Amino acid sequence: MKRALILANGKPPHKHLLKKYLPFADLFICADGGANTAARCGVTPHLIIGDMDSIQKETLAVFADVEVKKLKDQNSTDLEKSLTAALRRQCREIIVLGATGGRIDHTVGNLSTLGKFSRKAAIKFVDESGEFIPAGRLLRLDLRDGTIISLLPLSRCSGISTTGLRWNLKDESLQLGVRESTSNLVVSSPVRINVRNGDLIVFIMNNEEK
Repeated sequence: MKRALILANGKPPHKHLLKKYLPFADLFICADGGANTAARCGVTPHLIIGDMDSIQKETLAVFADVEVKKLKDQNSTDLEKSLTAALRRQCREIIVLGATGGRIDHTVGNLSTLGKFSRKAAIKFVDESGEFIPAGRLLRLDLRDGTIISLLPLSRCSGISTTGLRWNLKDESLQLGVRESTSNLVVSSPVRINVRNGDLIVFIMNNEEK
């Protein structure tokens, strides 16, 4: 299974986080202005893709030998273009950095993208605070006791049951603007999250951020 690392143009990840995940990737893609961060960190992508409205001229000069795909399609975001490129190159495990932070509308849009692409590959967003992972219909997690975990519904999610949390759900529903489940705690592992209907994103806080 080929693996991809995508660097989006949200809040730049710390350099150590970028270099932690680079060895994971068979394919390293920068989504438009994410290439500016790559240049500052001294790492080189295999592909830069997007509408090219955020990348700096100096960055293009630094990456003169890197494949660049300029796509003006305004019906998809630069992150969506990057995920599509990774899928077309047979990557089925994808980590995305730089998808959170900065403008809240971009973060919300990117989380929606995570939900849309979750059935096509194993995708997770990572930042310094933790990880965002689609739950699918059944998610099993091995986590340390005391880890903070939140369940974020992108749509109305029903039939949610959990085990291993301080406040477990039993065949319950979550919906933005109605009910969410934030800042729960792991009390035993593995944690299991079952979802009958809907798109649920699980946020797992980095233990160092507690």
